[in-house]
Order: sequence, then C-alpha cells, then structure tokens
Amino acid sequence: MRILTTFFFLLICLSLFSQKENIYQSLNENWKFNFKGKWLDAEVPGNNYSDLIRHEKIPNPFVGTNEGEVQWVKNEIWEYELVFDTDIDLWNKKKKEFIFHGLDTYAEVFLNNKKILDANNQFRIWEIDVTDILKERNNKLNIRFLPPIPIENKKIKKQGYELPGGTRTMTRKAGFHYGWDWGITLTTAGIWRNVELIGHDGFQIKDVYIEQLKIEKDKAFLQAHIEYETTVINPFCEFIVNGISHTQFMNGKNGKVIVPFEINNPKLWWPVGQGTPYLYEIPIEVISQGQDLLYQSKEKVGLRTVELVTDKDKLGKQFYFKINGQALFMKGANYIPQDNLQNRVTESHYKRLLQDVVDANMNMIRVWGGGIYEEDRFYELCDSMGILVWQDFMFACAMYPGDKDYLENVRQEAVDNIKRLRNHPSIVLWCGNNENSEGWHRWGWQDAFNRKEKKKVWKAYKNNFKKLLPRLVEEHTQLPYWESSPQFGRGNPRHQFEGDAHYWGVWHDAEPFEVLAEKVPRFMSEFGFQSFPQMSTIMTFAEEKDWSLESDVMNGHQKHPRGNKLIKEYMERDYKVPSDFEDFVYVSQVLQADGMAFGLSAQRRNQPYCMGTLYWQLNDCWPVASWSSRDYYGNWKALHYAARDVFAPIAFSLDKDSLGLDIYVISDKIEDISDEMHLTIMDFSGNEIWHETKDIEVRDHSSKKVFRLDWKALQNFDPQSTFIQCELKKKNIKSIHFFEKTKNLNLPKGEITVNVTANELGLEVKLKSEYLMKDVYIYGVDGKYSDNYFSLLPNKEKTIFITTDARGEIQLQINTMNQIHEKY
Repeated sequence: MRILTTFFFLLICLSLFSQKENIYQSLNENWKFNFKGKWLDAEVPGNNYSDLIRHEKIPNPFVGTNEGEVQWVKNEIWEYELVFDTDIDLWNKKKKEFIFHGLDTYAEVFLNNKKILDANNQFRIWEIDVTDILKERNNKLNIRFLPPIPIENKKIKKQGYELPGGTRTMTRKAGFHYGWDWGITLTTAGIWRNVELIGHDGFQIKDVYIEQLKIEKDKAFLQAHIEYETTVINPFCEFIVNGISHTQFMNGKNGKVIVPFEINNPKLWWPVGQGTPYLYEIPIEVISQGQDLLYQSKEKVGLRTVELVTDKDKLGKQFYFKINGQALFMKGANYIPQDNLQNRVTESHYKRLLQDVVDANMNMIRVWGGGIYEEDRFYELCDSMGILVWQDFMFACAMYPGDKDYLENVRQEAVDNIKRLRNHPSIVLWCGNNENSEGWHRWGWQDAFNRKEKKKVWKAYKNNFKKLLPRLVEEHTQLPYWESSPQFGRGNPRHQFEGDAHYWGVWHDAEPFEVLAEKVPRFMSEFGFQSFPQMSTIMTFAEEKDWSLESDVMNGHQKHPRGNKLIKEYMERDYKVPSDFEDFVYVSQVLQADGMAFGLSAQRRNQPYCMGTLYWQLNDCWPVASWSSRDYYGNWKALHYAARDVFAPIAFSLDKDSLGLDIYVISDKIEDISDEMHLTIMDFSGNEIWHETKDIEVRDHSSKKVFRLDWKALQNFDPQSTFIQCELKKKNIKSIHFFEKTKNLNLPKGEITVNVTANELGLEVKLKSEYLMKDVYIYGVDGKYSDNYFSLLPNKEKTIFITTDARGEIQLQINTMNQIHEKY
C-alpha cells in the first residue's frame, strides 16, 4: 500500500509539472476606437492622435497652424475595444495573464465587463491575472483613457499648491507631450506599446539578470539571477545557464535562482572607436522534472566594466567615465523621442539615427529625461554598434510630488525599466533627473512657496532623487547613479569645476560663442544653438506665402519665445544677414555649425580637464526650428557635418588670441601617433603665403599643443583674404580654418563646375573652382550626402557621394557663402 501511495504521489507531481513553455498571444490586432459614437479601426501600438489623423478626423498637427485646432483631443475620454478568441493552446493552460507593456496614461481596463486595472503610469508594465474572467470565445476588452489635465488639477487642489513644471508633474507621462521649447503640444492617450496574453501551468520566468562578478584576462566570472513565479509544489526544476546546471526544489512560492558560470578567454565589449562591441549569447534553459522545456532564451551580454570617476582634485571634482579601465572622452549629443507619435518610429528610423550617430564619430548619447524610456530595439542597436548610453529617469525641468502613493508609483516604474534594460552593455549611467536641482536653486522656483511648502517640496525631491532612485539602481544594477544633470547650474561658480554642466550663457543669455573657450567645464552635458531645418523640411509644413520669420506658421514652428530674434542677433555679429528667407535658412545652419564646432573643439582640446561633451540636441520630434543637428526627417544640418569633423578620431583644434595661434592635435586612438604635420597659409586663389613642416608625436587618448604661430612672424598677411590648412601627411587628415569672422572675409566671386555621374548606389559629384568657395551647400536630391557645408579649396577637385534612389535628370543646386556676400 505504501509503495502504491508513493507511486501515485510521484505521478501527481509529474502531472503537475508536465508542461511546456509558456504560450503568448499577441493582442495588437483588430482594435477599434470610439469617435462620436462610431467604432473605427485603431492601430496598436498607437494613440488617439494617430488614429484620428489616419481617419481624417483631424488635420495633420505638424502642418501650418493646425496644432491649435487639435488641442480639444486631449480633453476627451477615448475608448478602445477589442473582441477576441483565446488561442486553444493558451486556453488549455492553467493560468492566464494580460501584459500591457504601455498604457498612456490614465486608463480603466475592463475584461468581459469586469474592471481589471486602473492604470496611472505611461512607463509601467502592467500584468493582470485574468484566469477566472477570460473566456474561450468572444472576449471583450475595453479600455477607457481619461483626459489627464482634470485629474492633475484635482491632485494639485488636494496638494494645496502647483509645483514648478505645472500640471504635468502630477502624472507619470512623457513630459514633452505637454509641449517644450522645441516641441509641439500633443498630449496623447492610447495603447502605446504591445498588448499580449500569456498562458502557463503555474510556472514562469519573470526576469533574467546577468551579473558580472570579475573579469580577468583569461576568465570572466558571472552569475545569472533568474526570478520565477510558481504555484507548483514538490517537483524539481533544472536551470541550465551556459551549460552549468542548477536544480531547484519548487515549494509553491516565488523565488530566485542564482547560477554562477564562467567564460574562458573573454572578449571585452568596447565602445565604437575603441574596439569591437563584442556580444556573447548566453543560452538559458529551464527543464521540468518531467523533462519538458519550460523556458528557453539567449541573453546577449557584453563584458565590460564601467566607472564614473568623481574624485576631488586641486581644481574641483573630476567627472569622467572609465570603460574597461580606460578613461574616455565622451563625444555625443542629447537624444529626444523621434516623434510625438511614437507608433510612427520604425526599425529603420532607429537604425538610420544610430548610424548617423556613429557616422558623426560620436560614442555616447544621453536619453533625456523629458521623453520616454526607449524601446528595447533602440538599446539592442546601441549594444551592437558600441554606442554608450547615459540614461535619464523620466523627470525633467520640474519638481515632483513625494507622497506615499506617488513614490510607490515611481518605484514600480523604476524597477520595471531598470530590470528591462539592465543587461544592455551600452547603458553606463542612470541619472535621476534633468535640471530639477538647478531649477530649484537658481531659477526662482522657491519664490512661489512659503517656508513650510519649500520644506515639503525639497523633501519630496530628496525622497525621489537622493533616496529612492539611487537605492534602486544600487540594488538592481552595477552601474553608477548621478542625482541630477547638471550638478550645478551656471549661476553657481562651481559649475565650471565640478561634475557635469549645462552651459546656456550662449543662447539664453546671448553671450558670444567665444565664451565657450573660456568657460570649459569638467563635462559638458548640455549646450546648444538653434537653426532652421532645410527648405525641403520647411516645405512640408509651410506654403511659400508663409516663408517669413514673422508669419504665424513659422512662429508656430519656433517654440522658443526669443528663438528667431536670437538667431538673427547672433547672425548679425558674424555674418551678412540675408533678406531672402531661403538664404536666411542656409546661413542659420552655417551659424549654428560654426558656433557649436567652436565650443565642441574647445571642450575636446581641454582634456583631461574636460572629459566629455554632449551637445543639445541630436534630433527633432517634429519639423521645427530647434537646436538639433539632424531634422525630423533625418536630414543632416550643417552642425552634424561639423560635429563629425570635430569628433574625428584624430582632429586639429585651433585656439586664437591677440598674439598668435595655438594648434592642437587631439587623438582618441588606442595607440600613439607620429606624423609629419604641414601647416600652410594660402590666399583665396590658392597662392601660398607661409608654410611650415614639423614632425609630431601625440599619445593615445590625449590632446597636445603641437605648434604656436606668432602673428609677428607672418609677412604680407591679410587675415580677411587668407586661411590656414593643417595636414597630417601619413594619416591624410586635413582641415582648414579662417582668421576672421565670416562677414569680414573678402570672399571672391567665382563659379563651381559640377560633374554628376550615376552609379548603382546613387550619385558621384565632382566639384572644382578657381577660387576658395566657403560653406558649399549642395541640395536638390533626397539622400545621404558624404559631405556638405564644406569649403572647396581653390583649384582642388572634391568628390562627394550621394546615396539615393534618384535617377534621370538630376537638378542639383548649390549655395555658398561667396554667393551670400555677392548678394548682400
């Protein structure tokens, strides 16, 4: 009898755990949304604005002055509905759960007329057990999205005061949806990420985290943390990681298994420019006692170490990154979401943008805190391309609540996203917020509060950014945490000597670009200057009658209150100001590029004092005049070409003063360089005025002054009619620099001969001129240009390539600064 009982006990155990992998059913298809009583097809992932545009219920908000005509959308309740059958294999599972990967934002969710969720955070992943509610056939899933502003106003009334940043601070939602000084106001609602149904038999893997314990030359020591949920009792489960097996007894409770493993002769993951971003695929399997495969995956892992060095020194406090023990100068930009309507951002958008990052010789981007935690694919591409990511938590330019419910909501949001992203080797920093601390201490925010309220607001800040978030980063990752960017605002003299800096004296305070060479911080994490997008982009939202800085359309696509005025003011200082709108747009891009390149070069040559620069901003979320270096459609502005040149692995940097010119060579190479340097001053006809040759040596990862040119050593030198060419002969690296402001240059009249040849990849364009042609801008064909906004040397042919599908009659057009001088 005892033997028989034991047999039946084992049989029951095996049946309890005789199961296969979890079953997933996508619920992205066949949604509808309610528009004035009619049910129309909806897209998921998506949002209410995209659905309304697709059904032509609202005009395109990016065009003309349509933004104002669509603001009513944010004040309505939007209802979405899905009727679906449960897949038969999933229906046969013992437990069924919904996973909503993103609901924007206040949402009441009903399944078969029973409320299953009240969502209140765009950034959280919502998982709901629906085992007892789900039907095999004819399920009805309804989601009601409530307008956020009335809810926010109720919270403000209960709180007793409005926080800096306005109503948006009360909602965990992308800040830029409420508008920014570069962004349209589109306060979206909808199912913005995937919806799926999962079925399992009482066991599922919830998270896999690969922790790096130690990396030695011949061996790497790691361990896999595998979190699981189970209701199964007694059977054993085998967890196999990279061939290493661990057996776990299932006691019916949720748990975690830790499996140590090793990698022999490890290959390190290196950022772009420093080596190969090598990725391992770590196989993971979970097998039941009955030998069923319960779980299988391959986790991509990059072996690398990260250190943020903030040690004190005699000048203040350092701020730099060490990757695999190597101190690196960070070159890059701040990234915002690529579209206000996130569902329009595709795989090709991500690939194109990140390739543009690499092509501009950047090694880091900062995911700014007023946007979103990006899609998995974004980080996967960064991993494979070797792009480092500074990741903000989604808090920006505001103060936030600190009540118990709000902090718990933030905690869940942070845990969801830290766990989702922590295996990505590209992410090297978590930052608490963007400019919140600076705003509180320097922007006059405190003036709106009495003493008791100030204390409460600052306590909330500390609970969010000094306690909760750093604790979660430490608990769940091996990465450094930085409380707020910048550490000190420019009103605090310490900003230049400690931590990271956002320097906005240039632009907001209308300081000259020359200040950027004087006020070099330890790490520049923001600075910028605006320009207009190219005319083909402007034509997508403005008719010719609106091509004026004063038109309603152009003002609607300039979100900074002084933007156009500042562009013109700076232009008057250094350039001839065109009266023609198209010429003005062209000169605005040259102005932005020259000014920003001056600052980027100054910061880079001042290493190791300064160890990074991330300009504001990389991209746009709609067609607009902004600080971006590539516009909404991915077109490179002049700045992106200039950044590519300044960020080149080996680059010249020139520093001019009243007595002469210092010439630096900067190298990011992993080896020392030695070369023969040629310095040549020529006039605009190509006649040589002065020449010097010198052998130089520059150490790896360094900046070195290699030459000092005294003005008094030059004869027959007219700075308004000459330029200097710097060349490294062996490396074939050349760059040219001018001695005077562009408006003071005696640029000659001249013609450019152009020869265009088509090939299977696009167009080969050869250009030549008798005279120097400054800031040559070629346009007229959609495509990727190998170079643009360059100076064409006298009597030297230059070849550029345009990757394009355009064929047939080609109508290339050219603008130059020489032409601007001739016209104006």
